[in-house]
Amino acid sequence: MTRPAPLLIALPHGLNASGVTTWAVRLASTLAAAGRACGLILHPEPPGQQPMDLRPHPAVAVLDLRAMGPLDAHPGGAPAFAPAYRQAARALASRSGGRGGGPVVLSPNLIGECYAVAAELTRTDADAVRTVAVHHSDLAYNDALCLHFEPIVHAFVGVSERIADRLRRRQPARAADIHRIAYGVETPPSPAPRPPLAGRPLRLLYAGRIEHEQKRVRALIAMSDALNARAIPHELALIGDGPACAEIDAACASRPSLRRLPPRSPAGVAALLDAADLFVLASRYEGLSVSVLEAMARGCAPVITRTASGADEQITDGVTGFLVDADPDDPDAAIGEAMADGVQRALRADPHDAGAAAAKRARSAFSVERMAAAYAQVIDACAAAPARRWPEDRPVAFTTVPPDAAERMRALLERLAGRRIIVHGAGRHTLELAGVLAESPACIVAFTDDDPARQGGAIHGVPVLAPTDAALTGATDALISTYLHENAVWERRAVYERQGLRVHRLYGHSSGSEASSDLARSLT
Repeated sequence: MTRPAPLLIALPHGLNASGVTTWAVRLASTLAAAGRACGLILHPEPPGQQPMDLRPHPAVAVLDLRAMGPLDAHPGGAPAFAPAYRQAARALASRSGGRGGGPVVLSPNLIGECYAVAAELTRTDADAVRTVAVHHSDLAYNDALCLHFEPIVHAFVGVSERIADRLRRRQPARAADIHRIAYGVETPPSPAPRPPLAGRPLRLLYAGRIEHEQKRVRALIAMSDALNARAIPHELALIGDGPACAEIDAACASRPSLRRLPPRSPAGVAALLDAADLFVLASRYEGLSVSVLEAMARGCAPVITRTASGADEQITDGVTGFLVDADPDDPDAAIGEAMADGVQRALRADPHDAGAAAAKRARSAFSVERMAAAYAQVIDACAAAPARRWPEDRPVAFTTVPPDAAERMRALLERLAGRRIIVHGAGRHTLELAGVLAESPACIVAFTDDDPARQGGAIHGVPVLAPTDAALTGATDALISTYLHENAVWERRAVYERQGLRVHRLYGHSSGSEASSDLARSLT
């Protein structure tokens, strides 16, 4: 009898506090406990983030590559990491009984550099490796990632039906290889009882990264302020770390009803969920939120923004939780008011009744056992499929910068010659075009970025500021330097126009999804 195929999961952000991290550890641990050889490859946690207190099952092999530095900043690129991945795959195959256990199924995650290592590996070890691509969140970047690396991918997994359906529409020839597998969480037999709400503050909880671009934690501070203005006694605890910690800690210092706690182990988060009345999440986008599933499993009813993917699959509004309608580009104050409305709706409906219904839903649809069983079928099917090799005539490197980006940037800068320019975006797109920017006839006075972790830094000696500080530089124009996210930044251009700047874009595509498809085709 053929043994179950081994599974090797790569985590490019190590054990940082994220749903992808807990998904990986839970999946590997559950499958390992059932007798499947499983391993985790750990890269360094992002700056300012500490590893979570997660302890995989003792049978899970862990390869710690933190000493090699970040995947996306290593000068050797994918070839530098391929030997370590190869060693890990061979060790797992040996534990599984060698060839009798079948090829090792590799799950790269989150970033192009991680997938590039998998592609590099197929050039020498295609017969020994199969690849499964898990699309974790509703981002155009992930769409482009799956399209670009399609030649080596044996199966695609969307964590929500919306994501899986979008993958099928993007790649109709691979529809049979695309699966929807929801995240799974530990589900106790029944939720812990909560004391009556009468005579005490409402207990609200957030658990996740402390950052603004996706999680919009600043909006939760605005929510608390709105609840105070409505005379609704409450306590809000935010668990986690991330680039916005200093800002949130300062906000908590002046608000007695708020506190931030450092990341907790799953057991520590579960204990806090057992004592909370409502879980709050104001995300701009999600896939299928693990933190929401964890709250539901513990009987803590969620109040969350209705994101495009996942929210409606998790929650029946007014029954197992409460969905808040909010535009992705609404200001934090407006999101806070809408979240406060959601909390009030929950109070009127009885949050503890909704929590009990949420726990029942989690037990029936989102158990870790259900998730592991679904992945086991996909993993073994991948192992039984023929090998896939990366095309010899294509580089493995993945970029979100189109081939004509430098030409477009150079032409726009020539039209802006003599003007003082802010470049919005301090990420990969800007860094790859740094040579063009350095030769610019325009005067680049600063870069700006929405990510607080990048603000205060510099690119080739030019400071990186918050968008709200653009006018302090005397800039006359702002240039958007991103491809996949250009449309979203364009929709928020008022932050510059209010400061008297004219805003320019390079591409003008109508949506992030359209951009991801166009980019993948141009790079193929």
